Amino acid sequence: MLDVVHRDNDLVVAALPEDVDLFAAESLRAEIERLLGLGCRRLVLDASRTAYLDSTGVSLMLSWRRRLEERQGALVLAGPNEHLRRMMWILGLEEILPAYATVLEAQARVGRGLSQRPTTEDTGDTQGLEGASEV
Repeated sequence: MLDVVHRDNDLVVAALPEDVDLFAAESLRAEIERLLGLGCRRLVLDASRTAYLDSTGVSLMLSWRRRLEERQGALVLAGPNEHLRRMMWILGLEEILPAYATVLEAQARVGRGLSQRPTTEDTGDTQGLEGASEV
């Protein structure tokens, strides 16, 4: 289940569940539909407690991103663990789904209307992943 932890006008911060997979997909989809219906245009997904993300979860996030961008909005991730960061890098998603080290950084970034790829200054990561972005 998606837990909305903060809402300010069209900006929503929501915590993803531990598993973002086929079994969670329907409830996640329904919650995002509800948020979009309430006017959400900027969405920060807190992935700090997410341990597992399968292809269904990736597809959902890409779909949400596309829908938000159609509304001149943005979707960013916050706090992904090393496993998720590496998976996103392998799949080439770091350019499509920007990620930040903390919810506050992600919230500040989308709050300014910027969702482009984070820099090492944004993430606090100075080592990167073999030349990948600092997701």
